[in-house]
Amino acid sequence: MQKILVLALMSFLFIACGHKKDAQSFERALEGSTGQGYTIVKLNTETGRYVVYKNDVTGEYMAVNMERWNRETMTTLDQFLAVAVEGVDIVRNLAQNREWVNSGYWEAIYTTYTDTYYDEYCGCYVTETYQVHTGDRWVDTSHWYTFYTGGGFRFDNTSSQSKDLETIAALKEEVAEKFMAHKLKSEFSLSSNRAAELAALASRYQKLENTRELTSSEKDKFALSALGVSMNQVEAALKAKAEGNTKTYADLLATASKVNNTTPEQIGRFFETMIAE
Repeated sequence: MQKILVLALMSFLFIACGHKKDAQSFERALEGSTGQGYTIVKLNTETGRYVVYKNDVTGEYMAVNMERWNRETMTTLDQFLAVAVEGVDIVRNLAQNREWVNSGYWEAIYTTYTDTYYDEYCGCYVTETYQVHTGDRWVDTSHWYTFYTGGGFRFDNTSSQSKDLETIAALKEEVAEKFMAHKLKSEFSLSSNRAAELAALASRYQKLENTRELTSSEKDKFALSALGVSMNQVEAALKAKAEGNTKTYADLLATASKVNNTTPEQIGRFFETMIAE
């Protein structure tokens, strides 16, 4: 899967955006130079900045080192091959490997009850709705995990977050949303309702991005829904923080924490995790 505020959503929006653009740019160069279609099958790998591509015609898998690709100055495969080392920067004839991963988590079940009674204080009937924990159910997120080997390399996911993304990609939509919501709730202390809202938001974002590239305006709408700020504000705050100005970044965390009913520390931990990617 190419594409996980939201453990999923904000990764889609801006994390490793340059790497993704590099990979897409090289994909276009591959197709233009060979006349064959290619698909990115693993964007993030534990082996540097390698990306794994599949030739849609031959079925061949190969890994390419994005450190050697400059999308600003290169437009053809020949330009890349002129600086790349065969067997090192471009590794061909990879084997696709699949492993079955047993995973899942317990989800609480709540039953909603309604109680109507006469309130003597107001002289009227009052209806109250409340929820009672009535059990738990196992949400199975077991799936096939894919990695690629060849030439002395193993092209695996770069982090547990990337593996979460691949897990989501392998699951049916309903279970994938539940898995996202579970991760958001357990790892970033979001409420059940907010986690579910963000998971659904991420799912909608993914569907659109799988169809076409989103505009800056559309990304801003998603960012505002998730964080209460635009993408430009997010990027400006991160840039200012990198330059030593932490006030704008602190204001961003404060706004995002209010929107998500959590603490600035939790949102900050999220951003630090994302930026580390």
